[in-house]
Amino acid sequence: MSKLTVQAMDTAAAMDEIINKLGPDAVILSTSKINGKVVMEAASGALPSQPQPHDKNEFSRILSDKMLSSPTKNAEKIETATTLPNIKEIQNLQKQLVQLQGMLDGLFITNLDGINQDLSSNSRVTLQKAGFSPKVLDDFKTSYLGENFHDGCNRFLSDLSAHLTHHDAVSLLAKKFIFILGKSGTGRTTMAGKLTAYLKETYPQKDIITAEMVTSGHRPNGQLQNFCRLLNSQAFTIGLDTSAADFNQVKSTEVMVVDIDLPVIQASKKLAEIITGVGKQNIGIILTVPASTSANMIEKTIGETKSLAPMVALTKLDECDLSAAELSSFATVNAKIGLFSASRSIVDAPLFATEGVLMQYLSENFDYKFEPRSSSKGLVV
Repeated sequence: MSKLTVQAMDTAAAMDEIINKLGPDAVILSTSKINGKVVMEAASGALPSQPQPHDKNEFSRILSDKMLSSPTKNAEKIETATTLPNIKEIQNLQKQLVQLQGMLDGLFITNLDGINQDLSSNSRVTLQKAGFSPKVLDDFKTSYLGENFHDGCNRFLSDLSAHLTHHDAVSLLAKKFIFILGKSGTGRTTMAGKLTAYLKETYPQKDIITAEMVTSGHRPNGQLQNFCRLLNSQAFTIGLDTSAADFNQVKSTEVMVVDIDLPVIQASKKLAEIITGVGKQNIGIILTVPASTSANMIEKTIGETKSLAPMVALTKLDECDLSAAELSSFATVNAKIGLFSASRSIVDAPLFATEGVLMQYLSENFDYKFEPRSSSKGLVV
């Protein structure tokens, strides 16, 4: 490797002289200015620390590195590149991110059977946008496939209502024992009071007994006591250790409504024992589930009581609405809804579910664009 030092009037002239003498592969070692002239030192060939690319792949790598980190020519550009963005720039970036999120929210992934020539009026896309799960839309796709938008949505809601409704909810009134289970705060005790009042009015010739099943040492539920006091009756307490044979002592002219104040799993085990001793034909089981319960909680609670196949009582419908996601969860676990109830008043009787009642609720709470209405009519319970 040979070195060369040249002097010229300017940098361009010095570079030309170096290239003429050392060739285009020359490497500039230093540049200085002495007595008004540019003094440039150069060497022929590549330095050991700067190997030349020897193949196409190596050249691509070097080119990529240069593109990602191109050197700046002066300190002014370095200062500009490292300047932090101002508040306005950050606000503009946030606005663009919000707009991008809005566009992503409008995207839908659907199966091939959900596509037709008029996508803006597609039933499946609209139903999915409303919150119905893909599983339910697949299970009930025969309801809307081949139908226009209006008829497809109507048939879907009708078939879903038929699937969710208990086929004979009124048969509950013919049972000798009505057990009510559910998690704390689900309207279980209120349901016990409502059923007591309804049975007293419907069957005045029968003695309606209201009781609470608790673990030993547990204090009686004051709310249930107050309900019974309003109904001019008494609330009894049944221990968890009460045997199934003791229930057989209830007379044929008596009907017992039992509020089971136990965890759902524990209550399910006790009911299985009672069913064995009393007979399934004599027992009605209600599971209270409030509207607006999360999908995971619905699936968990129904799963804990699956062996009992309870009738679901939708409670607190005066406090919150029933969404498409919740209906999807009930349908997925094959829950059967038999009662609708409000929770703020003990006076109003529960409403027995029918396909028409549930269909009416869905029609009044969702328009044909399936956007929840601002003021839900709800159920009169």
